[in-house]
Amino acid sequence: LMLIDRGGIPAFGRKVKSKLDIGEDLVSPYLWSRSITQLDVVALSHAHEDHIGGLGAIIENFHVKELWTGATPDSPAWDALRDKAQRAGVRIVPMRRGAPFAYGGAVLRVLAPAPDYEPAPDPKNNDSLALRIVYGERSALLTGDIERPVESELVADSFLEHADILKVAHHGSKTSSTPAFLDLAHPAFAMISAGFENSYGH
Repeated sequence: LMLIDRGGIPAFGRKVKSKLDIGEDLVSPYLWSRSITQLDVVALSHAHEDHIGGLGAIIENFHVKELWTGATPDSPAWDALRDKAQRAGVRIVPMRRGAPFAYGGAVLRVLAPAPDYEPAPDPKNNDSLALRIVYGERSALLTGDIERPVESELVADSFLEHADILKVAHHGSKTSSTPAFLDLAHPAFAMISAGFENSYGH
């Protein structure tokens, strides 16, 4: 079983940080209600708080075997999660674009980051791990928060194929989902992680 991101609540200048732990208070109870007690893989797209924030509790609660990551420059959130994962015996696997590979009955392909991608000193959206997953006749494209430069690279280098399901990049922000990218992915369904009438205009 694979879990993709388990975000936190971004502070964005708030003086008082929320005490809600998405991993502990929302995701863990849901997984337990489904009789899930261990996870083969947790995939972290990138180390922004709204993607990494709840993963500490998931690492503690679900006997995670592997943590797949995009690019992970040092940051307080990543350093804390990495240390927790290492103490728990989780194998940390930095992923880069390469050939498709079989996993758990599915075929996966890492689309981003590129093999030569160099992250900035602090986490950025384009650090994101982007995956295409094919299971039987169905496919999904999980984009993290990739923005126009990465989308353009995937289009120009012919790495994109149709996906039945698209997890829309960067919460539906105007930084992503370029027409050329959407034309090639041509999804039947799109999922956007964004609150209704949110204050960011996503």
